[in-house]
Amino acid sequence: MGKTQRILLFGLCLFLLGVTYLLTRSALTVIPGPVSTIIISSLIMISFVALFLEHFFTTPTDVLASTVAIILLLAPLRKQLSQMGLWYGLFLGYCALLFLTALGALLLADQSKSACSRQNRVAGHLKNLSVRFGAGRVLFFLLFIISMLAYVDTRSRAFLILFFYSVVIVLVDPKRFILTFLKSRKSGADVGEIFGVQSKSTFLAKLGKSRVPVRRFDVVEFVYSVDGGNRVRRGFVFDNYLLNEQQWIKVLACQQIEHFLRDIPAAESHEANIVYKLRTDRRPEFLSRFVGIVVDSTTIYKLRFEYADRVPLTEGSLLEIVAGGVNVLYQVVQGITETEQLESKNETGYIVGEAIQLGMWNAERRRFEKYGWVPNINTPVFLASDIEAPSLKEDEMSLGTIPNTRYPVVMNTSDAVSHHLGILGVTGSGKSVFARNLIREIIQRGFKVVCVDFTGEYRKKLADVKHVDSIISTEIQGKLFKAIDRLEQESAKFQNQQNGDVIRDQQQTLEKDFSEAITDFLDSQDRTLSLFELPDVANTTGILEYTKWFFRMLFQIAKKEGDSGKKVCIVLEEAHTVIPEWNFIGVAEKQAQSLVNNIGQIALQGRKYNVGFVVIAQRTANVSKTVLTQCNSIVAFQQFDKTSSDFLSNYMGQEMVAALPSLKFRQAVAVGKAFATGIPIIFEVPEITEPTRATTDEEGGEEEHG
Repeated sequence: MGKTQRILLFGLCLFLLGVTYLLTRSALTVIPGPVSTIIISSLIMISFVALFLEHFFTTPTDVLASTVAIILLLAPLRKQLSQMGLWYGLFLGYCALLFLTALGALLLADQSKSACSRQNRVAGHLKNLSVRFGAGRVLFFLLFIISMLAYVDTRSRAFLILFFYSVVIVLVDPKRFILTFLKSRKSGADVGEIFGVQSKSTFLAKLGKSRVPVRRFDVVEFVYSVDGGNRVRRGFVFDNYLLNEQQWIKVLACQQIEHFLRDIPAAESHEANIVYKLRTDRRPEFLSRFVGIVVDSTTIYKLRFEYADRVPLTEGSLLEIVAGGVNVLYQVVQGITETEQLESKNETGYIVGEAIQLGMWNAERRRFEKYGWVPNINTPVFLASDIEAPSLKEDEMSLGTIPNTRYPVVMNTSDAVSHHLGILGVTGSGKSVFARNLIREIIQRGFKVVCVDFTGEYRKKLADVKHVDSIISTEIQGKLFKAIDRLEQESAKFQNQQNGDVIRDQQQTLEKDFSEAITDFLDSQDRTLSLFELPDVANTTGILEYTKWFFRMLFQIAKKEGDSGKKVCIVLEEAHTVIPEWNFIGVAEKQAQSLVNNIGQIALQGRKYNVGFVVIAQRTANVSKTVLTQCNSIVAFQQFDKTSSDFLSNYMGQEMVAALPSLKFRQAVAVGKAFATGIPIIFEVPEITEPTRATTDEEGGEEEHG
């Protein structure tokens, strides 16, 4: 009941009592003092109990208060009330029985025990008896009637006035008419009353039984009494509960929401703490982006929010909140189901989402900048507003966008290659198509690219690139492998049996042929992509020795001759074949392990001479960690194995690693020096249609390459 209603009821009570007393004052003065006191007291208690004390139902404590008051009033006056006769004892015994019944109900009730226990069942029966037959208005009405019949002439004017007044108060209930009248003067849109506050912007309200219908996301308005009665708050129904046959709602009202709702017509009148539903032709536009509210345990790095189930979310969705007057963006990485304790043992379930902070978007720098504090609890969370695609600098390229947005993931090509780039992902995740498209982009930016390929796939898939050929011709390759075999045979002999001239001749052959092939490629004006093809998939000693000599001569040329003024990118497809981890080497000889270490050392020094790597692998477990740890930038597609998760957690943290198994096709996580933002981001690679090129065969005809 509101303040206005209480004042009106109190005034009505005093007015009716005053009029009744003036009309019957002369008749009451001739009645003995104790009896007139009982009659007036009963009349006052009937009025106050009916209009104020018992709003909706009677409780055992109400019964105790009423019966104790009556017993204390009647017990000392037995002799003075002798004219009541038998009714005195019956009524006093009735009140005493009700007192004991209500007291027993209160003493026996035990909330720690089940409602079906014998003790609580007995307490329930006693409670029902006491509240059914012990309503305050009924007890004081009986006392009033007994006193009137014993001491007032039933034919007198005073008796009729007093009896009529008591009947009106007890049976007609003027309180109901007062409340109905007050409600009819309002806008007709009141839905409930504020009874609790969870934060500065979240309010709990109990809905009334007679109210307009209200649902989630309906717009409401109210005046909160703590504000002093001047400020009108606006918000919307965020959630609703049904508890103990009473419906609750949670209202979200903050300055940002109020700004969105500023154009909706206000309610006709306001009463403190009463919630009014506002009439709107359609739901406000901002609700189409509303995701939820910030909840506890949010940190600077990680946002936790209660999901409102208004808009669909997926892993990688971009969220936006207003904190400190700026827009801060977060990316969804996890969803968790939780429960909330409402009252007693009642609970409700809900979903908590987790998102990693990307920061504030800087359009000029095409990157996210860190926001260094946490948002307020219950701050509304929205899907991020989209932006215009930014223009890129000459050495930058966009690998893709954050899912369902135009926010780009920008990579500096030179940094990616010179500081080594790792592309990791299982088969079927979109890794290979992405890598080949990246190779085309690297070529366009002036790099000389060498792809280590043992399947022949690159020759077919990159046929659109001009002048694709093998950096080592088939004839020279055969000659080199013969030299390696001869060198291995001679080196396997005891030192006193080795022929030094043979060893030197084979080494000179390897140095000369590799150097000429590499120099020809680097000096060529037309050739931008060459294939270093391996004749075998297995990482045998011969294959590793062949690869080692190629890298050794490549780096010697880069060091001595400044790599002919060219930036060189080495693409290691199926890297576990070229640079396997030591426990995955396909041969048992210790020599094989030393060769892998040699290749790893060359890779470590490559950036000094403008030679970089793009390492492509399915599982990090099979690839040399010496090389992988030198990849300062990582693009990780879908991963499942624990070894990959443990390795990648050092780059992107456990939250992003946990998201890897559920990434969709063509989705990946980008992190590292080459990217405009220094934090890991889930992005979506655009659908890539690989081009084909018609080439002229030896006979002058055209052959279409798929």
